Formats: sequence, C-alpha cells, structure tokens
Amino acid sequence: MAINIETGLAVVQRFVNNCSYSMYGSRYYTDGTCDCSGSVYRILRESGGFDYGYIPSTETLHDYLTKLGYEKIAENSDFPMQRGDIIIWGQKGYSAGAGGHTGIALDNQNWIECTGWKDTTIIANHDQRWVMAGCPYFYAYRLKSTPKPNPSPAPAPKPQPSGNKNGIAIDNVTKDQAVKMVQRIQTKYAWTLLRDQVKRVLQPNKVYTLVITCDSKWKYENAVNRLKQELKTYYPGYMQQNIAIVDGDKPIIKIEARNLNDEQSKKMEGHVRNFLKDVLLDQQTYAEANSYGTYDVRVKGEGFNNTDAPIVLKEIQEMGKAKDVGINPTHMKGFKY
Repeated sequence: MAINIETGLAVVQRFVNNCSYSMYGSRYYTDGTCDCSGSVYRILRESGGFDYGYIPSTETLHDYLTKLGYEKIAENSDFPMQRGDIIIWGQKGYSAGAGGHTGIALDNQNWIECTGWKDTTIIANHDQRWVMAGCPYFYAYRLKSTPKPNPSPAPAPKPQPSGNKNGIAIDNVTKDQAVKMVQRIQTKYAWTLLRDQVKRVLQPNKVYTLVITCDSKWKYENAVNRLKQELKTYYPGYMQQNIAIVDGDKPIIKIEARNLNDEQSKKMEGHVRNFLKDVLLDQQTYAEANSYGTYDVRVKGEGFNNTDAPIVLKEIQEMGKAKDVGINPTHMKGFKY
C-alpha cells in the first residue's frame, strides 16, 4: 500500500483556520467540524490509507498506523522530527476523548493539528524539546522505508485552469459569511452543480442506471454507503447486488445503481444530488482562508454554461445581500477554470 502523505496534507491544509473543532460532529471536515484524530485520519485516507471502518481515536490510531506500515520511532524521548511523522500525545489506556491529542509534522518544528485550544485546524510551531521531554507522554510514528524529505519541500504546482468552465468567486469575506454562502449555494444549486456527477442513463433494455461519479476514494466510500441506505429506505425491494463499482482502483470511480425504472431513476437522481451535495461538492464549492486574514469562496460545477453563469452570479449576489449575510456584490465575480 503506497502512502503519499503530501496528497493528504494538501487536502487538509485547506481547512487551516477554516473549520471548527468538535468531537461530536463528523470528525472529518464534511460538516465543517473535525477533531485531532479525525484530521489525521482524513490526511491518511486522502494519502492512500485503507478504510479502518470508523474514525480512530488517539487510542486506536496506534493500531491503524501499524497496519498502514508505520513504525514507532520514539516513546516519550527526544527524536529528530521530520515531515510526515505522526505524534500521538497521551499514554495508551488513558488517551481517549480529551485525554489525548495528535497531529502530523510538517518539518522539524511545525505540525498541523485540529485543536480545541484554537477551535480549528492550525499549523503550530512548538518548542520540540519541551514537548518531547515528557509533558505530555507521547509516541512518534514514521512510515517505514521512507527517505527523509527536505525540511521545507516546495509545494506541488497547482493544475493550470483550462479556461473552459464557468465558476463564481466570492472574495475577502468573513468566515461566517463564507460558511453561510457555501451552505446556501450547495443547497440551491445542487441540481446544477452536480448535473454531470449524478445522472440517470437509459440503457438499451429500456431500464435506467443511476451513475454517480467520484473523484476520490473518500467521496466514493461515503457516496456508496449513503446510496445503499437511501435505496433501501425508498425502494426496499431493490436488489443491492444491482449496485456496481466501475474503475474502483482508478482516480475516477463510478457507482452504478442499475435496473431502475423511469420513476425510480428520476426520483433518485434529484434526491441523491441533494443528499450527497456535501460529499460530492467537497473541493468544488468551498471556502478557504486567504493571505489577508479573510476568506474566499469558490463555486465550481459542470452545470453553468456561458448563458447561465451571469444569471447565477446575479442570484448569488442577491443571496449575499441578505441581512444575515451582508456581502457587498462587488466582492463577487465570475471566472473561468
């Protein structure tokens, strides 16, 4: 199993100062909240780690790391920390709940952690000698046979925009404004934004297949589990073995719910677009902190053509002018990507 920690770190760094700390929400950023072990688990899953069955705590994270191919390199003793090392605070048997903490090193001094101390995910610079001297008790894990990376590797270049698709940008707003706009845009435009990711396809035998396209393993796992449950709820007689996974080992994974009739496929197409919007629109309609201490919102979808985009922009500008949001329309514009 190949673990590329850079992939996971790139995903979770979007949530730095852009989430709330909670041990009682999703613990995985999907609802805007996370906790320390959930953040580490999200990084590892995005990096290629297997599904553990549930989000581990600081108690069970030890087992998950060992099965992933990590080895314990230090226990409550000083060590040369390097990028990708995973630190678990709290002695085994006593670290559950608020008794433990964990994060992933970015270099020999800094690491990324979701912490109740700041009520969000942060990148913190700690005095390593003080922390590693025994207060609190800690363990350090490192992926086996991994050469030591550069202390500050250059970030991977971002893909260049193709310029063929329409998006909407909301720049320099508060965190509260950004969160409200993301939630409302996802709800209002789920049908349009997910037009190509959730669609029904008529087959030659006159039955329909509902196709859900996922661009990450995490999206696939969440989508397929929810789809199975919803089909079971709405159509108890539907045979679950009709759900097929196409290209499950590829970057783009397709979930196909086959042998649906016209009425079933039409209902599930609309329902699933709305029900899975928080999963499928992750990294497509989102908020992120910028270098000015404010937040930017990006709306990327397949459904805004050149005619629709200006209309949608005006609608979103009106949405932002609502009394409980209060965004000046000049902060919003269309863009190509």
